[in-house]
Amino acid sequence: MLNSYLMELIPGILHDFSNSLNGILGRSELLQRRAERLKLIVNNNDNIDAEILEGCKKIICDAGLIAKEADRFFSLFNDVAGKFQRLADTVSQKINLSELVEAEMKFLQFYPDVKYNIKKKLVLDREIPEISGVKADYSIFLSSIIRHSVNAMKDSELKELIVSTGHDDSHVYVKIEDTGAPIPEIQIKELIENWSSDCYPLNGPDKDKRLLHTLFLLRKYDTLFHITYESGFNVILIRIPYRD
Repeated sequence: MLNSYLMELIPGILHDFSNSLNGILGRSELLQRRAERLKLIVNNNDNIDAEILEGCKKIICDAGLIAKEADRFFSLFNDVAGKFQRLADTVSQKINLSELVEAEMKFLQFYPDVKYNIKKKLVLDREIPEISGVKADYSIFLSSIIRHSVNAMKDSELKELIVSTGHDDSHVYVKIEDTGAPIPEIQIKELIENWSSDCYPLNGPDKDKRLLHTLFLLRKYDTLFHITYESGFNVILIRIPYRD
């Protein structure tokens, strides 16, 4: 019930925010153009009082900073709005996995531990074929699997996250690599044992089932997974068919 209420409420909130933000952007662009005209007047007039000249220069500088921050705020707003839209999108459709990964990585910048403490690298296949599915499923999966990697690096001295996409002649893939503690063999064994089971893995402590629950989000799309530990990195490879 709460999720349904939020899905009804959020579009209205975003709409009102968007209207106000568009007004701010419009005014900031107008202010910047006026500041540029003022700059021309100041530069072409040698008789302006020094104090007035200094004040004009500060106004011109401030106008540029306001316009820059307005653009940055607009970009952040779009990242948030895009995330809510993906979570509410439950219609089966064609999905570009690289574009979705890029959007999810942008949204993760709102987490301070991701933004400031982790070195991130994104390697995207821009020619990747589209896959079929529900965008909300993939959005939840991607944010959850990446958060799993972030949590695994909590006590690591080196914190590095690499997310890449690619494809072959039948599957697209997303690969998540992190320098966190190695995934216990017992968890990998449990994943393999439960992957073909009709029973959703609900038993056991949440912290021990998180990766299993996350991967199960995409099981209905005939996904394949491979987990290894290579050269100090956990490597989780998820392959999704795009061709029968």
